[in-house]
Amino acid sequence: MSFERHHTPMERLYFTIALVVGIAFLFSLIGQTINITTNVPATAIVYVDEQNQVYYAPPYILGNKYPPTLDADILKAHPLTDCEKNNYKPARTCVELGYFKEQDTLTHTILAKLGLSAPKPSRWNPDGSWNW
Repeated sequence: MSFERHHTPMERLYFTIALVVGIAFLFSLIGQTINITTNVPATAIVYVDEQNQVYYAPPYILGNKYPPTLDADILKAHPLTDCEKNNYKPARTCVELGYFKEQDTLTHTILAKLGLSAPKPSRWNPDGSWNW
């Protein structure tokens, strides 16, 4: 004689709902720890110091955040692709301040793609201009 208990349809429904909610919660926790990095688009305009072979982000230059030792009058605007072709390097300060990348969590990215959350505003416009 076996004493197997059969679950009612409501018990199965509750179990399924609890399982789905638990899995969604687990994925959201894991997704908060995974960062997705978007680099500056190749069409973005940057300011170039051709003497030192360094390029700067426009918010850094136009926002007057550069040190007084930098002569902003000698800087020329070029697309990032030109800088990469000439092997110019990004200014260390601009890299440290995060001007050349933006980060978002995996959870927020998925929610934005599903339309459940507003997408994070991009630092760059589709044409490569800076959106700051």
